[in-house]
Amino acid sequence: MAAAIFAAALCATLAWRYTPLGEQVTPERVVGWVETFAGFWWAPYAVALLYTPASFILFPRALITMAATIAFGPWEGLAVALGGIAVNALVGYGIGRSLDEAAMRRWGGQRVDRIAQMLRREGFMAVTTIGLLPVAPFIVSVVAFGALRLRIHHVIAGVLLAHLPGTIGSTLLGDQVAAALSQHRNINPWIVVAVVAGMGLLAWLTRRWWKKLQQAAA
Repeated sequence: MAAAIFAAALCATLAWRYTPLGEQVTPERVVGWVETFAGFWWAPYAVALLYTPASFILFPRALITMAATIAFGPWEGLAVALGGIAVNALVGYGIGRSLDEAAMRRWGGQRVDRIAQMLRREGFMAVTTIGLLPVAPFIVSVVAFGALRLRIHHVIAGVLLAHLPGTIGSTLLGDQVAAALSQHRNINPWIVVAVVAGMGLLAWLTRRWWKKLQQAAA
């Protein structure tokens, strides 16, 4: 995720610096475009709905969250992002529920059966941990949760909790981008450092917890 964001930012920077795009895409124009889009009543709903198709093409959700923050501000941007993630989880879960659980078990073998038992036993905490770790793409995980017939309230609550730290981090980064585009605010480098350090610590802690869950399921 971080690599995708960095690559996108690098490409945008190079295009802005070394192509005629820099003459057209000025901070003032970007702010104007964002303000115009954010003025439509349907804009937050449109952005929230983007999370579902983005998950199918593996487009980084963090970039959508940052765009939502720039358009609507940090608080509304965070709400739009969490709403979009919840809708995305419901769609994936519904797809999974339409699949044959027995066929999935036969296809996955004993390993999938052990993981399924662990998921049912740990429930909310297991869903949260899988959401925090890069075990599988988001849409694959929620489809699997549906196929394994996990409780829907465990899935939705676990998915939202798992993605809350990353969504907050993306919101903070998006707010710093908005500050860079604004004539009245300055970037706070300490916020960027804190976000990167916090996500690194969270990744380390969740990896340790995931190993414990795997040992318990063995």
